[in-house]
Amino acid sequence: MKIKTNNKMPPSEGPAKELDEKCEELIVKYVSDIRSGKLEGSLNIAMATVSLLEQIISESQNPTAFELCSTIRAVGRQIVRALPQELAATNMVRRVLRAIRDEQPSNANQSGEGAGESLQRLVLAPHSRAAPADTKDLIEPVRDFIAELRGELDSSTQSVCGQAREHVHADELVLTYGASRLVERFLRAAAPRRYRLLLAESSDVKQSHAMAARLSAAGVNVTLVSAAAVTALMSRVNKVVLGARAALAGGAALARVGAHSVTLAAQHYSVPVLALAPLYKLSPLHACEQHHFNVPDSAHSALPYQSSESATARVVAPRYDFIPPNHITLFITNLGGSSPSYIYRLLSELYDPSDYQL
Repeated sequence: MKIKTNNKMPPSEGPAKELDEKCEELIVKYVSDIRSGKLEGSLNIAMATVSLLEQIISESQNPTAFELCSTIRAVGRQIVRALPQELAATNMVRRVLRAIRDEQPSNANQSGEGAGESLQRLVLAPHSRAAPADTKDLIEPVRDFIAELRGELDSSTQSVCGQAREHVHADELVLTYGASRLVERFLRAAAPRRYRLLLAESSDVKQSHAMAARLSAAGVNVTLVSAAAVTALMSRVNKVVLGARAALAGGAALARVGAHSVTLAAQHYSVPVLALAPLYKLSPLHACEQHHFNVPDSAHSALPYQSSESATARVVAPRYDFIPPNHITLFITNLGGSSPSYIYRLLSELYDPSDYQL
């Protein structure tokens, strides 16, 4: 018997929407700014994504809820294709989609309550995942939400760093790995505690040295160590503080390459690991999907071109390390500390389940 496969999209999503020429130009400029290095850092990219979505929504001509959802999803798909490694950008797309759906309370399954839908109902009534009912103008409420989201992004660093004194105590020996703007501000906020810091050099040695100099000038007792010495020193460490590139569903995390060996040593010596992950870094993607966004870095970051081996060696330099949830003790978010097992709950509050896959 022949089995005919159906490759069509679910009825809820319909055919992929084509964006107009002006939207395409805005997206091209946005992607170009990130690829050329004009926009760097997850926070700046998240802010730029919010501004891009606000501009596209503002120029929409009185769209229905279905049209607006389709447009934002189409933008999200283009961002995923062009910048698969920038998870903060797609997270902002999901936040805006959730706001559009929440503006239509009549369709309850588009809010967090949809996570509890039974399998039987989803199979027998696939249209229950349709876009929100078109009952009112959505432009102004969504723009109000975007203004609130922008305020949340602006205050996210301050919210995370405001918790520094709760987690870093006097006379503790704290270890961090590589240079990170968020981690640096977090450690600066904890400077009055008079703790000692071990800063392990990452592949970018110059940035690590510059961060150590700035922290030392701020009154932190800093000692620079090689990444190879982390395991030998870990038995003396009281706490590890790392900056997460993304917090994944299930409680795993992405961090700069080399961080896995640090957390592995911390697990061996039962040293708690704090991962700094503001809400815009929380992604509903799972660890098994990391091959989609863990893009390779420049070979020069692992082996300088001046070295004699570079002429004959084939270098594979991953950009991020995958940190399993059992290596992380606590995620520090805008809302406080959360264990890896609680990440799923935060995701259900931030995003609609039907938008996990754009």
